[in-house]
Amino acid sequence: MVCTLIPTTIEVAVLVNGQTHSWLIRPEASWRYWSAIAESMHGISRETLEKEGESASKVVGELVTCLGGSNGVIYSDAAHWDSGWMDTLFIAAKVLRHLHVGSIYGLLEKDQILRFDKAKARLAESGKYRHHRAKEDVRMIYEAYVEVSC
Repeated sequence: MVCTLIPTTIEVAVLVNGQTHSWLIRPEASWRYWSAIAESMHGISRETLEKEGESASKVVGELVTCLGGSNGVIYSDAAHWDSGWMDTLFIAAKVLRHLHVGSIYGLLEKDQILRFDKAKARLAESGKYRHHRAKEDVRMIYEAYVEVSC
């Protein structure tokens, strides 16, 4: 099973068995940093997160439940970056992270990597997906992966 992941400290999404799950995350009191550039890029204001976001604890609980049938590995196109965000989320929830964030590139053969990047770029430009929103990005990454791995 391939589970793909897109997390930030504002939103996380996973795709498991063709089903996408996503959560807005309410900022923790200790999360003081805010980037106007990131807000503009994602299209999500801090006020929206305060009103509509879920606590880190709830998101982690639901995420772990959602991934219960997986092998404990979730794949990302930016594994190092996303692993850090997952650490931030799990630390805020006071839960030890047993999920490993692996690189989706590790699932691809050498000749597939360039095709994956091209497919992902084409999908990003297609207008089919709202880029920089976790739920849309995770579906786009998965679609690109399926396209080049079959």
